[in-house]
Amino acid sequence: MPLVELEKENQVAVITINNPPANALNTEIFKTLREMFTELDQDDTKVIILTGAGDRFFIGGADIKQFTGLDAKTAEKLARKGQEFTLFIEQLSKVIIVAVNGFCLGGGMEISQACDFIIASEKAKFGQTEIKLGIIPGWGGTQRLLRWMDPQRARELILTGEIVPASEMGSFCYKVVTPDQLLPTAKELAQRIASHGLVAVKLAKMAMKQALYLPLEEGLKLEARYFGETFASEDGKEGVKAFIEKRKPKIVDR
Repeated sequence: MPLVELEKENQVAVITINNPPANALNTEIFKTLREMFTELDQDDTKVIILTGAGDRFFIGGADIKQFTGLDAKTAEKLARKGQEFTLFIEQLSKVIIVAVNGFCLGGGMEISQACDFIIASEKAKFGQTEIKLGIIPGWGGTQRLLRWMDPQRARELILTGEIVPASEMGSFCYKVVTPDQLLPTAKELAQRIASHGLVAVKLAKMAMKQALYLPLEEGLKLEARYFGETFASEDGKEGVKAFIEKRKPKIVDR
């Protein structure tokens, strides 16, 4: 079986990491994910769902065997590679929904924080567990987790390495559902988003991502520019015309 599986239907792609027993991340998985995400970001896909195979692990973290023998300089280089990957995911133009089916630990937590929505099974458990190894998160966890949830709760998770159930993650999870409803819920949200024009979805996502990092005035300028770009699109023109004519717009994703 391939370590990463891909399925597509109705402009929604499902990527499944299949590396038992813990779906740990290794060099081959990183390479395959980057290739898949790059291809999907350039085709007609509108939403990507990322999940793990089985019901025990979403991503159990990085392959710890790669940490042996590292010194300060090589460890920093390893962290930068991981950060480059999470930045790559975060900057993709397509919406990414994470469907967490089990344990989401370490690097798995950090990858999920670079995506747009986190939907969790009631069996899911989350942990930024690096401190238990005497190290700290290196792929963005100390930076993004405080933006995803209450900062004091984020500090607690990072400084204790505590593993907690999805029900205790507050706003970190968009929804917590029964295991059998995990993928159906993710696909339902994906289809609701995919029903709209590709140009508007892409520009809205890009504007909202920048809102986390830009001063308000700069963010508003960016929003106005993207707003203008939607009016230059065929779907933007068609949407306004359809509204005036009281009919459903004909989306062409241009």
